[in-house]
Amino acid sequence: TAVVAAASGFCLLIWLLCHRGPSDAVTAVLTNSAGIAVHILSTGAVIQRLYQPDRHGALADVVLGFDEPARYATGESPYFGAVAGRVANRIANATFSIDGRRSRVSVNEKGMPGCLHGGARGFDKVEWALSEPVPGRRVELRYRSPDGDQGFPGELDASVSYELNERNELLQEFTATVSGSPTPINLAQHSYFNLGGADSGESVLSHRLTLHRAEHVLPVDAHRIPTGALMPVRGTARDFTSSRAIGARIGEVDGPGWKAGYDQCWVLHNLGEADGAALRAAPWRAKPELAATLVHPPSGRTMELLTTAPGLQLYTSNFLDGSIRGKRDAAYDRYGGVCLETQNLPDAVNQAPRFPSAVLRPGEVYRHSTIYRFSAQ
Repeated sequence: TAVVAAASGFCLLIWLLCHRGPSDAVTAVLTNSAGIAVHILSTGAVIQRLYQPDRHGALADVVLGFDEPARYATGESPYFGAVAGRVANRIANATFSIDGRRSRVSVNEKGMPGCLHGGARGFDKVEWALSEPVPGRRVELRYRSPDGDQGFPGELDASVSYELNERNELLQEFTATVSGSPTPINLAQHSYFNLGGADSGESVLSHRLTLHRAEHVLPVDAHRIPTGALMPVRGTARDFTSSRAIGARIGEVDGPGWKAGYDQCWVLHNLGEADGAALRAAPWRAKPELAATLVHPPSGRTMELLTTAPGLQLYTSNFLDGSIRGKRDAAYDRYGGVCLETQNLPDAVNQAPRFPSAVLRPGEVYRHSTIYRFSAQ
């Protein structure tokens, strides 16, 4: 076993040396004896690279992104690998009220009146500070968002930790506290996964996806904001309650501003049952529960996703068009990656009490945990 682990580590080292560009700079690299490696940047707390072996042990970097860290902060990146916040997803009309105080935040989604992923300079573009590293195993990053940042009230102290263990699990935990004024919060990981490889040229349409216990999805209006309804998925093109190719019925799913693509939030853990009674009563799980399984049949690479969050935004990179050149000059085309963003429900700050509260108050702690479990079939 020790010989196999040493050989695996040596092969990984050689592979990384052959695939690193001259401008590569990372905050931390997490590794384990199975050959999995995760590169974390301080900009946006980004997962820049995630190497996963296939059924034969061949490694591939399975997240879209850039070789050059500087490109993540320029506005060119469509949130590749980043932490989205202070409020991930959308806020209707970029406005909300808490305790009678109305706030207007950054409007930054092209052609839409809302706020997307925290505004023009959200958490994806800022520098996070490194804290409490455990070399090769765990890294924690922190960011202080001042009162009024992008229009949001309250001074927010946010942290995200990444930990890779020998069970081939990447554990991600968000925490946050606020001082001064209450604020909305919804932190999410925005990696674009392609288990065939970030520079493979494959689409994700043949990937098989299961959204476990996700019986309802949130329909959206012309501004991509949830209407407040909970729509059953059984028998529809949005039904991933059992394993199905992402592309099997994608042609039946249109949205505001695109044709044939997924970009909606599914309600997890059967919380949509009984018109969302459980969703309102106890939306967050005490510990991560299985939410999704993604499989790349040709390589066998498999990723299970467990989370404490009540929602998951499925996005099939509908707006990639080949104009972004990524790692090793790969052109990222439509359907080049799939995002599985665990989170609170979109626009929850404006849709309480029907949706779970998104308001964090002084003295409270926001927590959101997700586990990415890797294997090969």
